[in-house]
Amino acid sequence: MIKHVFGIVLTIAFVLLCTFLPFLPGSYDNLAVALSEMAHLFGILGLLLAPIGLLWLAADRSSRLVQRRHVFPLLALLASTLVWLGLYLAAVIHSGFTLACAVVLLWLFLLRRAWVKFRPGAEVTTGASVLPFYLIAVPVVVALMQFMFVERAIEYSRNRAINNSAPLIAAIEEYRTRNGHYPASLLAEWPDYLPRVIGISQYHYQPHGDAYNLVFEQFNYRVGTREFVVYNPRDEQVMTAHARDILEFTPSQLALERTRGHYAQHDLPQPHWKSFLFD
Repeated sequence: MIKHVFGIVLTIAFVLLCTFLPFLPGSYDNLAVALSEMAHLFGILGLLLAPIGLLWLAADRSSRLVQRRHVFPLLALLASTLVWLGLYLAAVIHSGFTLACAVVLLWLFLLRRAWVKFRPGAEVTTGASVLPFYLIAVPVVVALMQFMFVERAIEYSRNRAINNSAPLIAAIEEYRTRNGHYPASLLAEWPDYLPRVIGISQYHYQPHGDAYNLVFEQFNYRVGTREFVVYNPRDEQVMTAHARDILEFTPSQLALERTRGHYAQHDLPQPHWKSFLFD
């Protein structure tokens, strides 16, 4: 039993590591973002497994239900397939073909092993199974931990990226002091100044009027939402939904579009920083 307790703890730890990886300090990793989306989705869809695990556990311990215990592994396989389908879709959206193929191949391997063991007509093992404990403990604990700590992790990564922008902002201001104006662009092979957060790729610099906007995209789990965090030394933060708008709109049209292109904006505790939410 100790072996299985260790297995449950290890499984929970792995899913939680994948969940929080993009919010930790480090270099940007697109795979970490995809794995985090998959882990977060598991925390939601995986709750489908808990009721099946409870019923399975009851059947193992009830003389009236013991004859029906073969039904619950099949229900668990069906529910697990639905969960895995969700993980596959998350892999396709956030990483692409390679990770999605790996997800499918892994599930086919696990499905084959489970079907051989639990298919109708297979030899029935005596005694209670440990699988119901996995079905109950893993998704419930993962969902609870995500509910309690994901928003804190997002806030931590956002604050870290903002704090790590200080040397870049100081260098931009030094450039202005030397040259009398802000730089026209910071496009280069090596950006040099990085957020140092695994789920945040880089800072984007954009001249704006007599000042500039410094932007990074904050990874979050809001469905259909992208969050952009913007710095402007004059508190004139703007963010545009489409590059085509900048190219085709007149200045007055573009100014209007920038006021309604996002569905929400929030002032952040750090001076001159705002958060914009786009759908």
